[in-house]
Amino acid sequence: MWRSMAERHKVQKRTIEDAKLLFLQHHPSAATAISLGPLEAATPPPAALALESEIQAWRGALETWLFAQRAYARALAAWARRCLGISSAARPSHPLPPAFLVCMEWGRAVDAATEARVIDGLDFFVAGVGSVCSGVATGMEGMAGRVLCAGMAVVTGAMAEFAAASADSYDAAVTAVITAARAPERGKENGMGQLER
Repeated sequence: MWRSMAERHKVQKRTIEDAKLLFLQHHPSAATAISLGPLEAATPPPAALALESEIQAWRGALETWLFAQRAYARALAAWARRCLGISSAARPSHPLPPAFLVCMEWGRAVDAATEARVIDGLDFFVAGVGSVCSGVATGMEGMAGRVLCAGMAVVTGAMAEFAAASADSYDAAVTAVITAARAPERGKENGMGQLER
């Protein structure tokens, strides 16, 4: 899941960057004429307000989802440790059953993930939309296209990095579980080889 999300966000970022370059190359005067609604005294355009509201709602939903995922993974990891009699700080020295190991590795993976750049990117984008709104109201709409493209590029770039890092963490957790599950098999194979000699 995380690997495909990372790829999609990378494609989105490339598309936004390419569109920004094409837009500015072929329509330099249009880049200064972008606005998110009709120019009125000090009233932000409705489209800008709707965009700002959607970004803030998405930010809140992302934080809620990540919090829920972390809480669930931590609860499973704590349950596995209690069942095995392992303290939260200690790494077991003996092989663990794969189901318990999955819970513990998943807990480590979600604890290692950091969404700070994504949240900062969303905040940057919201601030950009706000500056476009105030710029439109004060006659500074010339940078609107550039500001919005930059904000979208920052968000999609941060999402791609977050998804790739999450995919790497989950891959590491899966590898640890597979390696641990195969360790007893290797021990049996080595023991059999020694008996045959």
